[in-house]
Amino acid sequence: KKNLFGDDYGLIANNKKIGPLISIVTVVHNDVANIEETILSVINQNYENIEYIVIDGKSNDGTVDIIRKFESSVEYWISEPDKGIYYAMNKGADIAKGDFITFMNSGDRYLTTDVFDNITEACFIPTIYKTHLGKDKWVNVRNIKHSIPYCHQGMVFKNMNIKYDLEYKYAADYDYFLRHGYDVLPFSSSGKIFYDNRGLSSNSWEARKELSLIIKKNFGFYYGARSFFLFSLKYVVIKIINFFK
Repeated sequence: KKNLFGDDYGLIANNKKIGPLISIVTVVHNDVANIEETILSVINQNYENIEYIVIDGKSNDGTVDIIRKFESSVEYWISEPDKGIYYAMNKGADIAKGDFITFMNSGDRYLTTDVFDNITEACFIPTIYKTHLGKDKWVNVRNIKHSIPYCHQGMVFKNMNIKYDLEYKYAADYDYFLRHGYDVLPFSSSGKIFYDNRGLSSNSWEARKELSLIIKKNFGFYYGARSFFLFSLKYVVIKIINFFK
């Protein structure tokens, strides 16, 4: 919340400094096996000035029962049919009133309780994912002209009322990042995240083509063609690895 000093979140209540309001959006559909762990990782954060929003796509597997179990810790939740993950994330963004916004979808989770303790600007929270060989690995920062530099689960955005472009079905998170005008985000000094790397947006052939189109649109033909070749090569390697598992 801005005070007379602009972005200095130094509002005082009972002699205690209040930090920025951070909106966390969780999107879920029929993921009863993982949603509780995701919710718990949010509501167990040390930081108190959090607005937690859960958008469910009309689950029928018990997911809604889990959400209801924790609804006293959720500022807003809804369960209704939607048109896909980015559509649902936009619904959450429409509701979010925070100074900052971040997305922690079902299956992903915060690994520590200090994730938001020191956040006062857009940043990237160190993130671990599981490789296709089953090993845990830290997310490395990528060249912005090759792909989204960071995984979206680890990014905390300044809330600029930007929405995901529903023209993109797999790589809207990359386009969303670019439209914020960020180049390099600072790393957060606290916190750790785990994300599930098995989603369609990571591994499908259509996703890799879409990424190449976004790169071409923003950085020109050379980088678009280069990315398509490298993505194609990676796709084939992943298929071979999965075949021999």
